[in-house]
Amino acid sequence: MRFEKALTEEEIQKAMFIEDGSYNYKIIRSTEKISKKTGNDYIALELVLWDKAGKERLVFCNLWSMKLLKHFCDVNNMEADYKSCDIPDYKFVNRSGGKVLIGFEPEKDDGNGGIYKAKNVVIDFIKDENNKVHSKKEENISDLEKELDGDIPF
Repeated sequence: MRFEKALTEEEIQKAMFIEDGSYNYKIIRSTEKISKKTGNDYIALELVLWDKAGKERLVFCNLWSMKLLKHFCDVNNMEADYKSCDIPDYKFVNRSGGKVLIGFEPEKDDGNGGIYKAKNVVIDFIKDENNKVHSKKEENISDLEKELDGDIPF
């Protein structure tokens, strides 16, 4: 059998996931939870996002990091909620401000003889050019078209 390139296990895993980058998103579910390790509250989010081909994808994110929580609130005009230090989970649903920055986390040992499966992770919530609220997958397609049509930055 002939093939183009021998891939590593990480490359094979990564090919099944969303490419690293920034995407339009919408929060479809949020649930307040309590950490088993620390006892602290956090919000578990389910995001739908649209990949570069316009395909709908589902990503999970736990807002336990103050950086992620603050940046989410900043791009979704929730600064007053953030300053109140008490945001109920329902206030996160249907939000779609700015963009979500997605990365890839390869499979790794869990420290107890098991394995954490490879997954896409939310790295950050970022402002886009106009900090628009997004709900259309077409906007990611137009971003890709712009990349292919424009000059290559150096």
